[in-house]
Amino acid sequence: MKRLSIIIPTYNMEELLPSCLDSLVSSPAASELDVVVVNDGSKDLSLAVAQRYAEQYPHCVRVIDKENGNYGSTINAALPTLQGEYVKILDADDTFDSSALSPFVEYLSQISGADMVVAPFIEIDRRGEHKVSYNLYSGKAYGLGVPYEAEQVFKDRAIRFFMMHSVAYRTSLLQNMGYRQSEGISYTDQEWCFYPIFRVEKIAFSDIALYRYNLTREGQTMDLSVQLRSVGQLKKVVVEMAKYLDNNLELLSVARYNFLSGVVMRRIESVLRKCLLEMDDRQFIESNFVEMLETFTRLAPRQLTVPVNGMLKIDLLKKWRKGGSRYSRTIRQLLITADRFMQRVYNLIYK
Repeated sequence: MKRLSIIIPTYNMEELLPSCLDSLVSSPAASELDVVVVNDGSKDLSLAVAQRYAEQYPHCVRVIDKENGNYGSTINAALPTLQGEYVKILDADDTFDSSALSPFVEYLSQISGADMVVAPFIEIDRRGEHKVSYNLYSGKAYGLGVPYEAEQVFKDRAIRFFMMHSVAYRTSLLQNMGYRQSEGISYTDQEWCFYPIFRVEKIAFSDIALYRYNLTREGQTMDLSVQLRSVGQLKKVVVEMAKYLDNNLELLSVARYNFLSGVVMRRIESVLRKCLLEMDDRQFIESNFVEMLETFTRLAPRQLTVPVNGMLKIDLLKKWRKGGSRYSRTIRQLLITADRFMQRVYNLIYK
């Protein structure tokens, strides 16, 4: 068995896929990797690029070619075929740090019994690059190399959420629980850090920054303009998460429920914030906000509020509930400016 499987969802990435794959096959740890490129019906030469690497590096690169079904379908296609003890996702427009791969694979060989491995990653934007650590979201850093009981981690409430770029799972955990991501829509990477948490028993932490997350590509799903056009897809993902939480309460301790319900609440707040604060008037009308709010109010684990951010506690939803309208365009712009300023200050202090 290989040590680490890497799923690379690929759609029209012929220009960036070589850099992604080079960051893997150039590592001394390549023989321990099971790299699965899943071509999701690309219309460019992505499939040809992937096949060329599979021919050149048959010991570590495989290709799955399938009809287009969006992000989640690529994960679902790859999972039953994986040959690695652990699995990570690597988007085709991102890379791994080649120099970090060998230490990370070695780390995986040394830990015992961890269902989930959490590591920092490098975030790259137009201002440069910075390290994002798991304890960025917490007031407590965990020790390295010794798996912690997941219940204790959740009980500590030091970590509020995980990100796709940070986590690897024991492959058998996902396969045994029948893990599947939603198909036909984007933003299902949120599910990668939600559904498996229902089953994780032990969590290990690493200080090896492996994933290099590229935020500079125009048109990617994390662009705010793309998110505003895709609020309906964001809503669908969160609705399914909320329903799953409600339908599986018997699996959860109080601590685990609090953690997962917090994730759901933050995702709901994020979608509503985009509508109430960042959408222009046309987008807001087209968002079917009233119906969306009714759905979220019914499914939310607790009472909804929509603060601008963690420090600026102005509740955007209170304004809507009081008068059935958003703040004026001028006030919204002031709040957006204040939010961005606070984010920059936070990044300077903590990143």
